[in-house]
Amino acid sequence: MKKITILTGILALMLSLSCTRELPLPVRNLNIEFKLPENFRSDIKYANQEVILTSASGVYKFTTNSEGVLVIPELIPDEYSISTSWKMTGVQYKQLITDAELVEDKATVVLKAGVGRKQLFTKEDFQLELDKLVLKSLLISKVYYSGTKDDANKNYIVDSYVEIYNNSDDTVYIDGKYLALAESMSPPAYPAKDNPDYIYARQICKFPGDGNDNPVAPGKSIVIAAKNARDHRTSASTSIDLSTADFEVKEAEGMGNPDVKALTILSNSLTIKFFNLMTGGGNAVFIFETEEDILSWPQYYAPGKTSGERFRRVPVSVVLDGVECLKNNTSTGPDINLKRFQSIVDAGFAFTNATSGYTHESIERKVSTFENGRVILKDVNNSTEDFVITLDPTPRKYDKPELLN
Repeated sequence: MKKITILTGILALMLSLSCTRELPLPVRNLNIEFKLPENFRSDIKYANQEVILTSASGVYKFTTNSEGVLVIPELIPDEYSISTSWKMTGVQYKQLITDAELVEDKATVVLKAGVGRKQLFTKEDFQLELDKLVLKSLLISKVYYSGTKDDANKNYIVDSYVEIYNNSDDTVYIDGKYLALAESMSPPAYPAKDNPDYIYARQICKFPGDGNDNPVAPGKSIVIAAKNARDHRTSASTSIDLSTADFEVKEAEGMGNPDVKALTILSNSLTIKFFNLMTGGGNAVFIFETEEDILSWPQYYAPGKTSGERFRRVPVSVVLDGVECLKNNTSTGPDINLKRFQSIVDAGFAFTNATSGYTHESIERKVSTFENGRVILKDVNNSTEDFVITLDPTPRKYDKPELLN
């Protein structure tokens, strides 16, 4: 009798353990809706796109339905990371949106959504918003114009530069493209709010080359010394080394640093021989591309004037990228009414904390993500979102913590 009692107890314990180890019930008919950016047409859905759910137990791939909703019939309860993306060309993207966004036909546009740790233990439908990333072939990635103090604590203003980054998957040639500065009169001669179709440039430089002389590889950049391509740290320890710049704005080859290619000014509102970035701002810097003879484009004095500076009119339609760097005022901050760039070029603006410069502050584009070890820079066409201020103006450096946040 005692043996039978013990056996019965063991059987009961085993049965109890068996019950406690039963798998939990699966989550059924879970719906995840994907919301497209606001500028997409209402009839466009995130349809037939792959969505990947990853947990400790495995990787699961699903496809959204015709309404852009992912319906998961059955899912093991667990904590998941969720990711999805939709890659398209600039041509395809412009066919899907409602506004006239300035995107190159050969650009790559990526819609993506993801969440790192999502607990899915019960049926709780939810929505994920898709972020847009435009991988333009060329982006202005850094504008350093604030200057610094030299080792004698005097204003040092000859170390400014602009950096242009290849954010695409293909090698791009800078040959024949243009780097320009919009007018910077105070008050503005041609503010964006009154001029929707044109930017009025005070300086335009044209990159040399016959089409394949100056390649920019994916994830690489070119540095343009605005005034002097040398190691400025020998005079100002808080400055930078521009001796390895790719281009130097100057009149001809052999001048300045003879080892650095000349970037000549083709159109100039004054007789200044360098790229005239002002230490306190504003500096509206842009790059554009055209097959037209830009010297045939008309020039204009400021309204009401018949002498002084004349500004060459550049169509917004040819602009590849632009960064609006407004002047920061001590009491009021940046004034949005001073914008020279239309929203289609730059919906926001950047600025330095200093109101007059000499603080070695640089305006630099944030890092969005890494793709196969390559840096992809952020570009939502809004410099307020895309750029940060850094006190490390080192060219070609993209691992600064402030760029990664």
